[in-house]
Amino acid sequence: MQQIKSDDGRSFLNFEERDEGNTAYYFDYFGGNSAVVHDSDSLDSYSVFSVIERDNINFRINCVYAEFKSGNNGIVSKEGLCGLDKEIDNKSSISGGEGDDFINGIINHNNKIQTSYFMNDTVKYLPIILFQNKKRYVYKLYESKRDLENGNYKIISCENNSGACELYGSDTWVVIQNAPNPSIDFDVLKISNGKSTFEKANAKKVDLVADGHSSFEVKSSKAYFVSSTGKKMKSYLVKGDKITLLNIGKNGCLIEYTNTKNKIIDGYISCQDLNLFN
Repeated sequence: MQQIKSDDGRSFLNFEERDEGNTAYYFDYFGGNSAVVHDSDSLDSYSVFSVIERDNINFRINCVYAEFKSGNNGIVSKEGLCGLDKEIDNKSSISGGEGDDFINGIINHNNKIQTSYFMNDTVKYLPIILFQNKKRYVYKLYESKRDLENGNYKIISCENNSGACELYGSDTWVVIQNAPNPSIDFDVLKISNGKSTFEKANAKKVDLVADGHSSFEVKSSKAYFVSSTGKKMKSYLVKGDKITLLNIGKNGCLIEYTNTKNKIIDGYISCQDLNLFN
């Protein structure tokens, strides 16, 4: 049984480390803070870090981080979510599963991308939208099949209605600040003398017009969603809306759209309404 104490020693959390075959829960440090870690090495492999913050009275989990690799398509992620502000009463226990909702969302988001259309050269590169609000959009970019196989990617953050973009490497953690309005930070994990700390990631300016590899987007004035039977629906996207391509099928392109409140919508639209093959 592990015990995490408050700064003055009057309050504590109980935590029982567990090893359940492909899954383990244990106490460690992450980014300079105490954390409960959930490791899994099944079809999908990941480590989830639920960071414990403490004051003189209570504990809380405000940030959860996850390092993930999909067993379905090889996509990898380093993502964080802050603003949870989950308070834990003093003299209580934590299970180790506090970050499960977060990692399950990452698993579902990545595993539904059927990358066969990329591996068979139907499209020449693979952009995956990670975040969008009214000011900017962010996507992960695999430039080649070999990059996907080797886990090498770029993170590109662009201002809406502007060509101003920043490029980050695959060591960058994409951290979403959940409240009160969604925003995003880019951090790297530095390790010195066995201790890890988060620092702001350095960005490189990039011109997507010159360098190419922009996100996939709608090129028609209106792109209507269609049902599984091919019937046109009332909802639609408009020219310039950024999308992630999930699959190409007989009913069109299955896409994922992230709106400016960072909420996700899935559906089929005509592939001809997208700039996939430009």
